[in-house]
Amino acid sequence: MKNSSPKTDVRYECVRILRAIDEQEVFARELLSERYSRGDLSGRDKGLLTELTHGVIRHRLTLDTIISAFSKIPLARIEPWILYALRVGLYQMIYLDRIPPSAAVNTAVELVKKLIRRADAVKFTNAVLRSVERSIHNKSEPASKITDPQKALYRRENTWCTFHIPIFPNPVEALSSYLAMHYSHPEWLIQRWIGRYGKENTVEICRANNRAPSLFLRINQRKIPVREFVALLDHKGIPSHTVNNAVIVDDIAVSEIPGFSEGLFFVQDVSAMKVAEFLKAENSHTVLDLCAAPGGKATHIAELLEGTGWIYALDISFNRLRLVKENCRRMGIQNVSLVCGDASSDRVPFHIQFDRVLIDAPCSNTGVLARRAEARWRLKERDIQTLASLQYSILKTGATMMKPDGYLVYSTCSIEPEENQEVIKKFIDSESQCYLDAEDYYLPGINTGDGGYMARLCKRRGHR
Repeated sequence: MKNSSPKTDVRYECVRILRAIDEQEVFARELLSERYSRGDLSGRDKGLLTELTHGVIRHRLTLDTIISAFSKIPLARIEPWILYALRVGLYQMIYLDRIPPSAAVNTAVELVKKLIRRADAVKFTNAVLRSVERSIHNKSEPASKITDPQKALYRRENTWCTFHIPIFPNPVEALSSYLAMHYSHPEWLIQRWIGRYGKENTVEICRANNRAPSLFLRINQRKIPVREFVALLDHKGIPSHTVNNAVIVDDIAVSEIPGFSEGLFFVQDVSAMKVAEFLKAENSHTVLDLCAAPGGKATHIAELLEGTGWIYALDISFNRLRLVKENCRRMGIQNVSLVCGDASSDRVPFHIQFDRVLIDAPCSNTGVLARRAEARWRLKERDIQTLASLQYSILKTGATMMKPDGYLVYSTCSIEPEENQEVIKKFIDSESQCYLDAEDYYLPGINTGDGGYMARLCKRRGHR
């Protein structure tokens, strides 16, 4: 294909990336990083490409619901390039404020001309988007004026886009379908959350998942105090604020934050920062991190140990262990040994027991769907039980590695009980030498940061 014009290039790149994400099951952040590395996009274009790509992924079911309401062709029969162009155009029309609806329509139509070059495809794209444009009553209606939920779509900050015709199911008759289509989540996941957390909390979780997440920075206080790092950001004109020891910045690429290569900070959600402290590692302790990559928690533990003790960072992926090695180098950490192994087997290559064991278990990611938006469309309900079995096997392995009176912390970034409380209960019920010392969980939109769970287990003396 020929290079697109500057006006449509970002949309073209977005559509190409969106299709690759679905067909190759890769992640948006990887493809966006690869695209940015070419160095031919301005900062403004990078921002728009990021916004469009993540926005379309998050709101895909909602966008498809609207398209279906105005298309004479069933969604499954719309040509893929046209469907992606419609989603990008519609996302701009509904969710963005600085792009006029007419411009969103025109750029989508131009995109289809370049991708397909058929008159019927161009005509169809224009007809669907123009119909949606005409149907919009008010793009920024306050919540107090919403009278028909079937004709209203929550955008953000309690503003709604209202339509002249019903778009969504009746929430009284089909609540889970309404919430699924309205907030763009799989209906089976919505049903689980309604049953467990109730309607209002489910809505808050969904809204949090559809917001661009804040960027939390864990400051490497062995190199710089938090207040000095905040002053450094202020000097560079980067707005920030702090929550406990975390520094929060918005709307900026990590590469543009001063001090990354020098190891002044690690990008880590505030919920994930709780885990290393929950482990209660003390100076000179020997610690085992059983699922260590990419190294966020291992490097945090090393900082808490203040350069004493030793950490063994194990992961099943040799390539991902390279990330741990690089992050340790960047953060100036030297008391970490890397080990490649399978934590779910009984052949973990250790002949000693540890003061502390951390299991940050592989999980469904349902607590971090704002950061890993693709996961909501790839996860199947049956996967949760499969993951729970894997998590239990890793927990059993970890418990054998723990000294008497030692602590083991089990954590996930899932909000599903089968992967959290039920794994711990099953283990405690079958392993009398261990008891639950403490646990905590947090939900997106209800607590600060991502959702997740952590439990601290202790092994009684007299057991090996």
